[in-house]
Amino acid sequence: MKARTDEYDDRVDTLCRGFLGLTVACARCHDHKFDPITMRDYYALAGIVASSDYCEAPLAPPDVVARYDAAQAQVKQAEERLKAAQASEARRLGESFAPRTAKYLVALWKFENRRKTDPESKLADAAKQDDLQEVLLERWQKQLAADREAKHTLLAPWREMLARQDPAKDLSNDPTAVAEVEQVAAAVEATIVAAIDQRRALDQQFATQLAALKEGEAKPNKPELEKPVADVLKYVVDDRNAPLALPKQQVEKLLPDERRQFLAGIQAEIEELKKAAGDKYPIAHSLTEGKVANLKIHLRGSHTELGDEAPRGFPAVLSPPGAKPFEQGSGRLELARAIADRDNPLTARVFVNRVWQQHFGRGIVGTPSNFGLLGERPTHPELLDHLAGRFIASGWSVKNLHREIMLSATYRLASTFQAANYQRDPDNRLLWRMNRRRLDVEAWRDALLAACGNLDLAIGGPSRKLDDANNRRRTFYAAVSRHELNPVLRLFDFPDPNLTSERRVITTVPMQQLFVLNSEFMIGQARTLAARLMRETLAEDDARVERIYRWVFGRSPRERERQLAREFLAGTSAVAGEVQLSPWEQYAQALLGSNEFVFVD
Repeated sequence: MKARTDEYDDRVDTLCRGFLGLTVACARCHDHKFDPITMRDYYALAGIVASSDYCEAPLAPPDVVARYDAAQAQVKQAEERLKAAQASEARRLGESFAPRTAKYLVALWKFENRRKTDPESKLADAAKQDDLQEVLLERWQKQLAADREAKHTLLAPWREMLARQDPAKDLSNDPTAVAEVEQVAAAVEATIVAAIDQRRALDQQFATQLAALKEGEAKPNKPELEKPVADVLKYVVDDRNAPLALPKQQVEKLLPDERRQFLAGIQAEIEELKKAAGDKYPIAHSLTEGKVANLKIHLRGSHTELGDEAPRGFPAVLSPPGAKPFEQGSGRLELARAIADRDNPLTARVFVNRVWQQHFGRGIVGTPSNFGLLGERPTHPELLDHLAGRFIASGWSVKNLHREIMLSATYRLASTFQAANYQRDPDNRLLWRMNRRRLDVEAWRDALLAACGNLDLAIGGPSRKLDDANNRRRTFYAAVSRHELNPVLRLFDFPDPNLTSERRVITTVPMQQLFVLNSEFMIGQARTLAARLMRETLAEDDARVERIYRWVFGRSPRERERQLAREFLAGTSAVAGEVQLSPWEQYAQALLGSNEFVFVD
């Protein structure tokens, strides 16, 4: 239950920080110390979460879903048949070795005795000498070793015999000792074979009863073995570590060709069914209605101490007077409507502030997930209100919001430094210039691929690993693992996917520059860009420099840059070593790794 309440806390916290800019989760253990949020408000929201279950919602027509699910049911049935057949073959194969148990026990006894005088003796040689399976000999060896502690009744005569023998002597060539061992081993074998025969007889009897059943008659109970017999079978055949319970790979090796082909036939049928079923329809990880119930307030946050019930609903401070609790199912729809209500004072402002932060590097409110008392005050409150009002009036059009911000004179300011303004506003909170921003890793990778002519602009489809050398899709479609984040994403400040992140931390570390200089990815892009340049432009160096600047920086080179390019190309030779780069490839890599390419001025 503790884990569930922690899950509710995480969801409420993410929801309220993300859409409302409020730290509602602080009210889990007590009323919020600074903002007008009560414990009742927190548990009213947590009740909505608790009344919802995870689901995989199909993004396909019902008939497509039905056909695929029916095909998968056939695949599952075939897989169950294969699993049952493999288990049956494994048991049958293991039991087929039971009549040779005495040979394995005697061979092991001789092997252990010979090792007293010849420590270099190998089990494989012992198996080969007596025409035995090494894997079975090894499993019996482990079972006998374990029996020194387990002391199973089946091997009691074997233990008594060993106790009478001199542990220091090699008795493998002593006729009397060998005869005794063979006699005891034969008795153990007889017990095992008798137990197997008894089970086969009961199985046959039960199968006969089932075959004789008439329609409507109750299915009889399967007869049970006596406990001593069942214990022997478990110890020798059925248990995972039993000597005759062969591993799957060994079963496949030892099966006769006929039985191996039988299993292969079922496997082939499964592959055909999978092929006929096709790829699974797309799904969305979503929520559905669960068991609807209100949560009780957890006193001091403890799930073991419960107080009054908190009806599901929206925080009172954001609700109109006399607002009723949520009563439609889990309350998720009513919650969504409350969040997106035009009269909600926070949602539009929080969203606008996040978009502003994306464009300027810093929001009008510097704490984008905390608009409460402990959050920063807005630098331009009237502007925030104006943009929020326009956002709502436009029908919550994100496109219009982007357009209004990006066409403003403020957005189009240069990032030029001015000493006088810096003295008055060193953090540029009043936006006297545009903040210089480094591209996020996704935009940087996309820009690299676009400059080199490699970017795949296709929309939609499954995600792909960035490690795939042939992956030219936008980084938006990269597969992100919570357990093992891609090294490139991690190196360039991609946020931890296990945590919510209101903004990215920007670091500058030597490993980033080493990646630009030495990584296979960067070298590959430089080569591609140089090859594109050779293929699509004239032979003159100046024309090529003009074109590559257009591709990489979106502008023409300055005269000084043209001169530097001429000097570089004239004075540079191909790099020797494991990675050989031509002068143009080196030049392309230098431009792709420049600050101008990675920064937006």
